[in-house]
Amino acid sequence: MLKVLLIAYECSPYRGSEWAVGWGRLLEGSRVAQMHVLTSEDNFGALKRAQDEGLLPPEVRFYTPEPDARLRAESPAHGAFAYNYTAYHHWHKLAIELARSLHAQEHFDLVHQATVNTFREPGYGYELGIPFLWGPVGGSQNYPMSFLSLLPPKEAAKEAARAIANKYTLYRDSRVRRAARRAAKIYASNSTNQRDYERAWGRKVDLLLETGLRDVPEPDHSRFERRLEEKRRGDQMGPLELLWSGELQTRKALPILLRALSKARKQAEFRLTVLGDGPMRELWTAEAERLGLQDIVRFAGRLPFPEAVAAMNHADLFCFTSLRDTSGNVVLEAMAAGVPVLCFGHQGTEDMVDATCGVRLPVVSPKRAIEDWRQALIELAENAEKLLAMSWAAPVRAREFLWSRNGDVVNEAYLELGRTNMEKRLKLNQSACA
Repeated sequence: MLKVLLIAYECSPYRGSEWAVGWGRLLEGSRVAQMHVLTSEDNFGALKRAQDEGLLPPEVRFYTPEPDARLRAESPAHGAFAYNYTAYHHWHKLAIELARSLHAQEHFDLVHQATVNTFREPGYGYELGIPFLWGPVGGSQNYPMSFLSLLPPKEAAKEAARAIANKYTLYRDSRVRRAARRAAKIYASNSTNQRDYERAWGRKVDLLLETGLRDVPEPDHSRFERRLEEKRRGDQMGPLELLWSGELQTRKALPILLRALSKARKQAEFRLTVLGDGPMRELWTAEAERLGLQDIVRFAGRLPFPEAVAAMNHADLFCFTSLRDTSGNVVLEAMAAGVPVLCFGHQGTEDMVDATCGVRLPVVSPKRAIEDWRQALIELAENAEKLLAMSWAAPVRAREFLWSRNGDVVNEAYLELGRTNMEKRLKLNQSACA
């Protein structure tokens, strides 16, 4: 059976985001290969629990490098950005030593660097001398410079510094470029990433969303049908129920929606529920009050995952204002629930949302964005026919991003690369015996 070494620093069935990506990659790969997973100490515990609960395929093996004093002193999970890259890089140094030892025993057919989903840290899997698959990998997308005025000075400086660091790492970092050169295959998480990598590394990079959905049953469309019936009878349609969900961080740009809503409510009725928590909650709650929206905006906080998904069943429109995101799994969850999406047409949403299931707005300037969002909110509040049509189309579109489809693509690469490596090994053995 094909043996794959999966390097997934984050990998757990009990959390979303990066953890869910690692878990999804593990489950899908298990359909065609014996998966050996290198993960962090915390996620090793999560996989042990999953094994005890019968969630892991029996042939899966998982390992974690023994943390040394340096790794224990400085966690990779905490830093000025999403990760402390100095500590995370050190984890990869420990991981490759363990990987070499395991490879000597197991004779892996290929190695796959899967999570964390960032081009800045490719790890060292390419040094094992077997086919190296990297990705899907994101992170090259930047916060639009024309929107920096929306941010507090410290956050604006951080985003500007991140953009400079991204360019340097893409074009000048020797290890990143070495990984890109040695990789047998690279997947980019979105079209922006794909363009960035192909331009910087001068090689073919395939497009594949890093995340997915486990299943998409047909959702309930009755609230959209009722809204259309009310309109046709000439009855007063109720408020358009808006839902926003995510970390309350500056890059998520909720104030664009709040400011647009303060203008749009003069022409139509709305209610907005904000799910999530984060450092900007207090400031953004105060902004909603300053705009006079306290009667129609509710900050509900972070809900357990099942409750957050259930909230989709009461929404008429999902609003995704993020100005910097690799993808946005919550967008897929909204589409799966049959909720039309209003978003910016860039980065991950450019690939996920199309005209059948949502409205994508241009990224030009804060002033233009607020006006575009205002107009879109009013149009959708009045256009029950369009909402119903998009509600029916949303799960159809969402099914294009099922984990099973995503896994088929990567598994095909596993089989192709693994076959090539096995043939190479066979020839070497034959030469040695001759």
